[in-house]
Amino acid sequence: MKSLINAMETFNNIFTKIAEAIVIICIAGQAVVIFNTVVFRYFLNNPLTWGDEISVLLLVVITFFGCYLATRHNKLARIELFIGRFTGRKRTLIYIISELMTLAMLLVVLYFGVILFLSPTSLKQKTSGLYIPLWIFYGMIPVTFFASIINTFSKITNYLKESKV
Repeated sequence: MKSLINAMETFNNIFTKIAEAIVIICIAGQAVVIFNTVVFRYFLNNPLTWGDEISVLLLVVITFFGCYLATRHNKLARIELFIGRFTGRKRTLIYIISELMTLAMLLVVLYFGVILFLSPTSLKQKTSGLYIPLWIFYGMIPVTFFASIINTFSKITNYLKESKV
C-alpha cells in the first residue's frame, strides 16, 4: 500500500511539472500569437488567418492542463464557510466526502472523454484552417482527467493517513 501511495505521489509530481511547463509555454505562445495577429490586422492591414485558430486551440490546452493544476494545488472553489464549522475528524470526513464526489465526476468525464477520443468522427476531424488533427485535443480529456483521478486518490489516502478515519 505504501509503495502505491509513493507511486501516486511520484506520478503527481512529474505530471505537475509537465503540466506547468505546458501551460507556461501555451500562455506565452498565445500572447505572442494574439499580439502578432493584432499587429498584422490593424497596423499592417494583412490579417493572419491562422491566428484565431491557434489561440483557441492553445486556450483548450491551457484549460485542460489548468484544470489538473487547479485540482492539484487545491485552487478550486469550495464552501469554506460550511467546512469551517467543523473540526477534527468531522472536517476530515467532509473533505473525504468532497473528494469522493469529485472522484465520481472525474470518472464520468474520463469515461465519456475516452468514448469521444476513440470515436471515428473525432479521429478523422481536422481544424478548418490549419488541418491540425483534433484527436490531439480530444486526447487531452482522458490524459488530464486520469491524472486528476490519481491526484484525487492521493488526496483521499493522505486524509485517511493523517486522520486515521
